Amino acid sequence: MTPGLSIIGMLAVPALGALACLLLPARATLRLAATVSATELGLAVQLWRIVVPGGRSVGVDDLFFVDAFSAFHLIVLALVFLLCSLFAAIYFADGAEHALSRGQARRFGALWLGSLAAMALVLVADNLGIMWVGMEATTLLTAFLISLHANRLSLEAMWKYLLICSVGIAFAFIGTIFTAASAKGAGSFGADALLWTRLAAPGVHLDPTLMTFAFVFVLVGYGTKAGLAPIHSWLPDAHSQAPAPGSAMFSG
Repeated sequence: MTPGLSIIGMLAVPALGALACLLLPARATLRLAATVSATELGLAVQLWRIVVPGGRSVGVDDLFFVDAFSAFHLIVLALVFLLCSLFAAIYFADGAEHALSRGQARRFGALWLGSLAAMALVLVADNLGIMWVGMEATTLLTAFLISLHANRLSLEAMWKYLLICSVGIAFAFIGTIFTAASAKGAGSFGADALLWTRLAAPGVHLDPTLMTFAFVFVLVGYGTKAGLAPIHSWLPDAHSQAPAPGSAMFSG
């Protein structure tokens, strides 16, 4: 498989798996989540073997880009999801204390694999705008994992997570706009102002004032999602109310 197809596969496999989960019985949904996560890990390792030994980087047009740094994080992401998926198959098994109904299992599988696809998109996106879309998608998808077993506390934790992280993502969006404005204002490039590969290229001069504002907004925005103090108040509620596999995924 070519590097480009591996990158596309890392996005398409979990996305298609999420759709398939909406049609499968409960046990098959949990098995599919583990199978897709294992496939994702295999694709991540393949990309690692391509880019790391020769110090290469691979991309797909101006949409996706993988170098050694992002390849390492793809392996970590897939490994975390695989371990959590294997644990989920035991945690939610029929007859277990936290067994899922058919509807809950379908919802869990779709949200779980959808989150995997969104997180992979964040790591392979070459465009800051696409990366932002992936990050927002992770917020929307993982929020409903918190309230998988719906009750007053889990719903409260879900809304707290959703509102706080959405405000943070809005700050990150403003920071992304400032980044694009700093590149265009410096006359470096036009339509490619949001590409990582262009922003990091030698000889690119960004407007320092606008980049200062961009840094502050991006730090607060993505820092909220990462749980940096003092904008981490969603963390205790989300971790305490989410099912154990979801809490482990949040930590990973």
